[in-house]
Amino acid sequence: MSATSAKALHRRPIAQVPLWQWALLVALTLGLSAASRLLTLPDVSFSALWPASGIFLGALLAFGKRALWVLVPTMLFWSWVLMAEPWVMGFAGAIGLAIGSVVALVLIERGKKTIGGRGALSPLHYLPNLYFKGAVVGSGVSSLIGAAGYYFAFPEAAAFQWQDVWLVYWLLEALGVILFAPIFFFILRRPQFTLESLANDFAKRRVLIWLALAMTAISLSIVLGQLGDVRYAPIFAFALFPLVCWFAAEASPPSLDLVIPQFAALFVVFSIYQWGGLPEVEDITGVLRVLLQVGILAVMAQLVASINHQRHLLLERFKRQAYQDYRTGLANDRGLYADIADLLENKRGRSHFLAYISLLDIQIIKELLALDGSATVESVLTQQLQQFAFDNAVIARLSEGRFAVLLQDISPEQAYASVEELHQRLSRPVDEAGMRTNLRIAIGVTAVDGKLYSPQQYVSVAAQAANYAKQHSLKIHWVDNPKKVAAEHYTKLNHFGLLKEAIENDELELFAQEIRALDQTQPQDIAFEVLIRLRDEMGQLLTPAQFMPAAEAFGLMPELDRWVIRHTFAFLANQRQRLQRVSKCAINLSGASLSDPELASYIGSQLEQYRIPAAKITFEITETEAITSKSQATQFMLDVRTLGCRIALDDFGTGLASFEYLRQFHFDEIKIDGVFIRDLASNTIDEKIVLAICNVARAMQLKTVAEFVENSDISEQLAGLGVDYAQGYGIGKPTPIGELFQHGESIQPVIHTSD
Repeated sequence: MSATSAKALHRRPIAQVPLWQWALLVALTLGLSAASRLLTLPDVSFSALWPASGIFLGALLAFGKRALWVLVPTMLFWSWVLMAEPWVMGFAGAIGLAIGSVVALVLIERGKKTIGGRGALSPLHYLPNLYFKGAVVGSGVSSLIGAAGYYFAFPEAAAFQWQDVWLVYWLLEALGVILFAPIFFFILRRPQFTLESLANDFAKRRVLIWLALAMTAISLSIVLGQLGDVRYAPIFAFALFPLVCWFAAEASPPSLDLVIPQFAALFVVFSIYQWGGLPEVEDITGVLRVLLQVGILAVMAQLVASINHQRHLLLERFKRQAYQDYRTGLANDRGLYADIADLLENKRGRSHFLAYISLLDIQIIKELLALDGSATVESVLTQQLQQFAFDNAVIARLSEGRFAVLLQDISPEQAYASVEELHQRLSRPVDEAGMRTNLRIAIGVTAVDGKLYSPQQYVSVAAQAANYAKQHSLKIHWVDNPKKVAAEHYTKLNHFGLLKEAIENDELELFAQEIRALDQTQPQDIAFEVLIRLRDEMGQLLTPAQFMPAAEAFGLMPELDRWVIRHTFAFLANQRQRLQRVSKCAINLSGASLSDPELASYIGSQLEQYRIPAAKITFEITETEAITSKSQATQFMLDVRTLGCRIALDDFGTGLASFEYLRQFHFDEIKIDGVFIRDLASNTIDEKIVLAICNVARAMQLKTVAEFVENSDISEQLAGLGVDYAQGYGIGKPTPIGELFQHGESIQPVIHTSD
């Protein structure tokens, strides 16, 4: 039985009982009570198996106390009319069963509240309730009243000790509870489930083999017993014990609870009628001995079944956990992948969309509110998501602060409105965590159109869309072409692998692009910017624009920057004679490296190791990178300038606070972004901007370098505006650094044209 079925079984409220179930209860009570009279010795007034105690408790657990309105009259009818028992004994027996069953019911219901907290009795506590509260306490009460009625009805019973009669009654009714209460609970509470369980179990090959072995053991025991071979007949009779335990490990609870009473009755018949070579039962003591054996058999089988059932539930729980998030109960990544895969395989419905939700401030929330606070925030978000309007939406928690919603069978217009509503819901303040400001939420959305190869690709595309929304301060970013985004991501992953391997194996290639002074009266020393190139699997060179996004996305920039510094210094150390003519070697640094507090000391150690004059090294920092960490950038520039190196502000003019950075930080030069240089000859606005930059630089005693200089006309115009240096294809294209040094022997103060 699955965990879901178990919950429904124990938590389902008592419904209106149909008339046929009341009729079935009456028929079974009368029929089994009458049949039990066959399981006794001659001249003995009680049944060896007494099902009534189990029927009472099972019916009360299934229908509640209202079942007594049917059970008590039925037992009185059976005692007074069918069995012609004295009215005192019949009345005491029926009332005793009612009172004992009510006591057991009250104790079990109270145990539900104590154990479950919400009135739910876990299957783990099923047997203790059955044995102690039902068989011990409830049967003890009912047997006490029944024994009193027996004494009043039969004065000759005074020859027996009263407690002996009570204990015999107690054993009979306790065994009846153990054998019959479980199956009647199933039959009356969930008849359809019981029938389905029986049909499913007896359709299994292993259960059919068990049934064949059981029938064979019974038949051989009877045949051998009738033939008089008492040596082997008991072997097959007692083989029923392990067979029942085997069945307990294979079958569902309803099937086992139905089989155990039958095997118990069969064993009693074998013993009383001396079938199968079993020892003869001559008196009440012998009957009690048989009943104890039957009770042990039933308890053993139920314990085996309980252990196997708990094992099954545990395995089911593990299976659910594989597809379920432990903290929120939502689907996890595996569960989401499975639903997307099912959607793609069946190709049902109109259109489907996947929304990836990113809580941008999750780390800040953890720092401010600790783990409990962040868990509260995620719990509130989970509740908001679970209240989402669409019934068929699949909601998943992928990681800390990361959720996903799969919208199925929905039009693009509905999806757009739903995601907008979702963003509005999730962005609200979380009062439960003491947060009074709106949450920052970024959502990426992609269509699940069946054009990608796997569910993972759709989640990856949606995650990239959410990251794009975060980087560009958007609430929601929609992906129009998920196949294109997935292909770009695959390329980025491939470049990441190539770059990582190239760094580890020193397979990157250093290139350089010449920087030339525009004042022809200045000595034309070697000045250049170091560039990097990577070869793909085919040996083709990849430009930084192709592989740098992968390095930035996967955190390789600090490692790459150190590789460039180390290998550039090593190259310069091998060019001692030419090194004297080098006036500037410019190396770009990423924003991630600026956050590395050890980078300045690393540069110092490399300068010392390779004996490179620090004044020849310039580190270029883009102003947008400096924005992300002002304190670390300031300290880094201070440390590097202390070493003797120079600092250049790259891509000047494109940021929002270019001149503010010139005032805040100490630079040695600025590089004017190419966006102001390309159309300089035809754009007077660009010309005025470049002139203004040069005036500011001159006032601050900074050198200026113009990027993207494509021809001699632009270089002459730049010289007239006061720009100190030029860099671009009109000066020289990027070449392997070794070739630049060979060419540097004969550098002439001539600006090359673009062709």
